[in-house]
Amino acid sequence: MAGHTTILFASFDTTQFQDPESSFINYENESDFAILNNVPATIFFTISARDVSTATPTIEFTSNGIDGFGDTIDTFNIPKINFTNQKIFFIARFKDGVIPFKRESLIESTVDFLVTDSGDTVRLFNTDNNSLIINEGDLTLSLISAYDTPLSGVIPEQYAKFSSNFNNISSTGGGYFKGFLTSSLTGKDLRIRLIYDSDTFNQAFTAFSTPFDINPNTGVYDVRKINENNNQAQNYKDLIYQDVLLNKPFFFDMLLGQSVGTDNSSPETLGIKAHEKASNFVANNSDPDYCNLRALISMFKSLDIDFEDYNQQFPPSLTRLIDILSVSTSKQMIKNNQFQLNFDDKGFTSKTIFGKNKGEYLPFETTILYTGAQSKYILAYEKFSENYTLVNTNLLSATDVDFRTGNSYALSSYNDTWGWGLVVPPNTTGVDVLDYYEFYDYDNTVDGTIMEDFIDYANSNCTYLQSVTSHDDIVGKDGIADSLLQYNLYTNCGLISGLEYID
Repeated sequence: MAGHTTILFASFDTTQFQDPESSFINYENESDFAILNNVPATIFFTISARDVSTATPTIEFTSNGIDGFGDTIDTFNIPKINFTNQKIFFIARFKDGVIPFKRESLIESTVDFLVTDSGDTVRLFNTDNNSLIINEGDLTLSLISAYDTPLSGVIPEQYAKFSSNFNNISSTGGGYFKGFLTSSLTGKDLRIRLIYDSDTFNQAFTAFSTPFDINPNTGVYDVRKINENNNQAQNYKDLIYQDVLLNKPFFFDMLLGQSVGTDNSSPETLGIKAHEKASNFVANNSDPDYCNLRALISMFKSLDIDFEDYNQQFPPSLTRLIDILSVSTSKQMIKNNQFQLNFDDKGFTSKTIFGKNKGEYLPFETTILYTGAQSKYILAYEKFSENYTLVNTNLLSATDVDFRTGNSYALSSYNDTWGWGLVVPPNTTGVDVLDYYEFYDYDNTVDGTIMEDFIDYANSNCTYLQSVTSHDDIVGKDGIADSLLQYNLYTNCGLISGLEYID
């Protein structure tokens, strides 16, 4: 019998080999640790084929086919963050638990399909008589909009397209399907569903990928720092004084305006970037809470502070995001003004901006006040200086209070022992106080306006951190920071076409 060389690719049970380094490895389960430094030894073992027809097959989805051997890993699951019209690559593998069926045929449609006039699916059976045999397909791929209702949530094929990606490889085995998905629709918690009719196992299998999102190709979040709202194109138009330039819209809009951008342009445009650098110069370079990373490293060096410097170089747009995301999240979050001493209404009656904390006028002779649990703050308005004083009606240390019933007393019974600190002549009591003061109710509502110290939440283009509930929403896996960085990488690497900024 003629001899031949057979090369076997196999994974052996490492417990059968002597490993001189095993005693030095602190590993809780050494028998499963896939490392071999074997001492030469004679070992006898038998290699035999596995009867896969009796196995319980599963289909695992990953982005590159690495799903673990012996131990399942989820490192390379289909990414959670994706965008419309992006190629979402995936590999579906036949596995028996954690062991792949490498000698199974490729998961693919092995027949040519035709569609009859009645809409029935048929298969062309290439025999001598060229007969047509009705048969269901052996591979069906679908994008599912909700895992809880996989049959009712199928995205129509015209919106979700699958393409195989075997290229020119010669192998016809491996028990896997390699392809990519492109979707023109967005959605949350989408899954790929694969239905495969296998002759080996004489049954059809249905498998679902892990959930993932498909976001708009314009991005989900747009972050704008303060002073990144400059409309430089309009600034140039405002400087037009010569009559010859007044009716030159092409020059100012299409040429000069396109060069510098408007306030709706990308923050990387010349007009916004130059204005931000000049306006935020101190914060960007001298404030350790908000400064850019390069400035922070310079501070460390000047103070002789030890730190790890990886000297990473990033493109400008990515550098901007890293500078923003490196700032403490507590400094980035929306901060509402808690001011509660807005008393001067400046003559306005709406009190939407001025006088928010100034309540209704309190008639001096009829107003009844209370101590104890019913006490409150009121405003004393000094007519001469036009100043407001916040006074407490809970008169705990007063020596002369004319109580009416229980803990109630009249405002008109005022005397200087109440400790309100009103500026009136000595021994001024009763209605004589009206010569100097008016009294108003106090509305303890907070101002509530957004305080702009880093992120410009008043900018209509800013959609960053508008509704977060925890720190993990920002920096956690697949969080807001991940979405910003991946969108930047995908668009700048040409993986998707973002049309985020339209002037």
